[in-house]
Amino acid sequence: MVLQRSGMETLEELFRSRVSAFLGRSGLSPTAFGKKALGDPNLMRQIGGGRSPSLRTADRILAFIAEQDGASGGGRDPPRRP
Repeated sequence: MVLQRSGMETLEELFRSRVSAFLGRSGLSPTAFGKKALGDPNLMRQIGGGRSPSLRTADRILAFIAEQDGASGGGRDPPRRP
């Protein structure tokens, strides 16, 4: 059972969106991403094929993304000061 309010993304959609955005800005291939994030070069192929990672695995992936974004500045503009 998936609890979702009308017009809101599910956790799965948010997770996939975060990973996809990271892949786009990092330039990593899905295979390289899986290998670097979890040591699993097939990770993204399996997720694309319908595999749903456990919460622990999703946390590890998101932590990897946050770590990489922190090291690279995240590909975002620096915050503006008023």
